[in-house]
Amino acid sequence: MTPRLKRLGNGLMTCIAVVWCGHQALYGEGGLRIVSIALLIVGTVTAIGAILDHVLPRPRRRRSPDKRDAA
Repeated sequence: MTPRLKRLGNGLMTCIAVVWCGHQALYGEGGLRIVSIALLIVGTVTAIGAILDHVLPRPRRRRSPDKRDAA
């Protein structure tokens, strides 16, 4: 499978999973409802972390002055 189709398939499956978890969180019963809410929270935190990692650059490591002079 081409990378473009694979990425589209992964996105589609993620979307279906989020919709299913959301439906179960709203209309589910008992333990399934609790697990769905927990999965939605974990997924949201993971997505926010991935977005922040992509948007905010990490600071580069600075070399010590001794190593800079040696090079």
